Amino acid sequence: MTARKESLIHAHCDGVDYTFVKANRISYAWFGGPLDHEVTGLEHGPRKLHFIGQLGRRAIPSLGSTTIFELPLVYGMCFNGGDITYRLAGFRKIEVLGMSERRSLEDWPYAGFPDLLPYVPLERAAATPRSYADFAKRFPNMPDRPEGQLIVCVPPPATIGLSLWGQGDPEGVTIVFDCDVKTGTVHAYNVTT
Repeated sequence: MTARKESLIHAHCDGVDYTFVKANRISYAWFGGPLDHEVTGLEHGPRKLHFIGQLGRRAIPSLGSTTIFELPLVYGMCFNGGDITYRLAGFRKIEVLGMSERRSLEDWPYAGFPDLLPYVPLERAAATPRSYADFAKRFPNMPDRPEGQLIVCVPPPATIGLSLWGQGDPEGVTIVFDCDVKTGTVHAYNVTT
């Protein structure tokens, strides 16, 4: 019997649920790794934003009808409050439009949190027709309706060798990326039980 792989990233777009699991080869989608995008807009720091992952047209085919070729998932892991809005401002460019907290903390989400999340190549494990309501039931306190056309959820991973939230992992703290694919704007925040 083959062990089931952990779903690291979940997405919902155009009535389809997508789940992404660890791949055994370099891929078109990934979790973690370095943020190699130019970040402009609102000043923040001193710690940098974290690159949570990357999805794109090959990962979610319905993005092919938009101007988005790649979708970087960026989040302020070291910024208490965890609410950020950014827009895709060109090839490998992100403009930060808003943040609930612009000053990072040394001990948030816990002391010694790394500057770089482990790089994990991903493959699409499933693409299942499903309503947004059914998708949202799997995660705590999701909004009744997303703002954008694509919503991506990243629950605390158990198999990457790193805790995202320390003692918050068992609480199911989930990072949510609500993406307006028409404007290239992403509102990222977290939800918990």
